[in-house]
Amino acid sequence: MIKISASSIEECLLKASSELNCSCIDLEYEIIQKPSKGFLGIGKKEAQIVVNLKSKPSKNKANKYCFEDALNKISDEINELFSLLPFELDKIEVSKYSQNTILIHFKGKDSALLIGEKGYRYKAISYLLFNWINTQYGLNIRLEIESFLASQETMIANYLAPIIENIKHSKELFITKPLDGILAYIALKELRSHLPDRYIMVKTNENNETYIVIQANQNE
Repeated sequence: MIKISASSIEECLLKASSELNCSCIDLEYEIIQKPSKGFLGIGKKEAQIVVNLKSKPSKNKANKYCFEDALNKISDEINELFSLLPFELDKIEVSKYSQNTILIHFKGKDSALLIGEKGYRYKAISYLLFNWINTQYGLNIRLEIESFLASQETMIANYLAPIIENIKHSKELFITKPLDGILAYIALKELRSHLPDRYIMVKTNENNETYIVIQANQNE
């Protein structure tokens, strides 16, 4: 268990993900202090959480349903759930993405409303769906709303590609540009996959902007 402080709960989770070298969806946490702006800067408080890694679902639970049965059940339940909300959406598509991951794809007139400013609503929906599906079926999810996730991944990959090549041939400290919302999470995942031997941290500056620091491990 670790204690994390930052300007927001989201920033706390990103920092915890960085320190524990895992995805945000692999964390379970308790809020011990909510952030407060105070008055004229007086009484300002940071968000504080205590974090643990989630225990992995047992193999029995993961195998409780065959994959096709799970897809059908999830499709029925998720379409029923979102039909109760005031959004004009096409039928939500649920399909196999990889061995233990399903793709959930939202399309329709109001699908963009599910993304929200800086992708915050997207992250909230992804978190809620993962907690339900992983607990019930032992599966991971990839959430796509129109082509939002794919476009964000492409943009970050293009931004990071030359940076990653430079870092591979240098031991200098590198700091990314400020990354909002889901971009920080995507960048963190991309950097870890290409630079497994580097120490990668999520930081927040005095303007509450999130950025990522990459440095060589001390034992290199």
